[in-house]
Amino acid sequence: MSKTITIIGAGSTTGLALVPILLQETSATLHLVTRSKVHIEHSRIVASHVNVTSQSELKSTILGQLPSVIVNLVATSSVDACEADKETAQVLNVTLVKDLVRLARATDAHLVHLSTDYIFNGERGPYAENDTPAPINYYGKTKLSGENAVITSGISNTIIRTNVVYSPFPSRPDFVHSVLKSAETNSPVRAATDLFGNPTYVDDLAEAIVRVIETAAQGIYHVGGSDYVSRYQFALKIAEVFKLDASLIHAVQAADLQLPAKRPLRAGLSTSTTEAVLGLRFRGIESGLICLRNTLFSK
Repeated sequence: MSKTITIIGAGSTTGLALVPILLQETSATLHLVTRSKVHIEHSRIVASHVNVTSQSELKSTILGQLPSVIVNLVATSSVDACEADKETAQVLNVTLVKDLVRLARATDAHLVHLSTDYIFNGERGPYAENDTPAPINYYGKTKLSGENAVITSGISNTIIRTNVVYSPFPSRPDFVHSVLKSAETNSPVRAATDLFGNPTYVDDLAEAIVRVIETAAQGIYHVGGSDYVSRYQFALKIAEVFKLDASLIHAVQAADLQLPAKRPLRAGLSTSTTEAVLGLRFRGIESGLICLRNTLFSK
């Protein structure tokens, strides 16, 4: 009997990258749970369009498929939006996770849950899997609560933390597309020299999820690019790879951006354990941006 993998939030940036890789590298039936239609057709795809905040709808669709793996890609990931709308952040980042834990227990499924480097305070990144979390904004607090719900559940589970994900999907906002959009109108880009991370190309994140599913690896794993850079350095590399006017990139401090929510300045993730255990090598920003550029220009 073929394995079924349920992907909650299959229409997300990570979901759009993950589904084609799972179709290519596994023989599993993919149960895609989304708010709206995902335009991917395949004989091994079953689609469910549901409101994941409805416990009854979520329960019905998951029990209807009895998956052996549930992958949770849903979150309110806008740091400032979480600060402004704490109720929605709590529902999607915590309550939904607790619902999925219960459903994973009921179906004896392995739960793969996506999290973030923003559970750390950013004082001494990049962080290892066993470093102590200390979030400084509401987004990080809710994501840590979601992690704790998974860790203490007693079910088979994996938590994958990542950071600064960028992709070839222009409809999904990220730092790279923000820079590209500004360049189209010759608008200045204010990029922080003191805000650090290791940007993650979405295909690397998707491949790590596939490897976790294939190996049934449990525990916490960090996924991020091989380059630890400031947003200013990242923006300059984007300008170089896409042949943009680098004079549009203006160096500022994070405080100058006057963002509603505090950012952990030196966040980011150490990935050596993940690469060793899962047998992966994550690409740096130049390699990732070239892949992104080639994908965009081939469309």
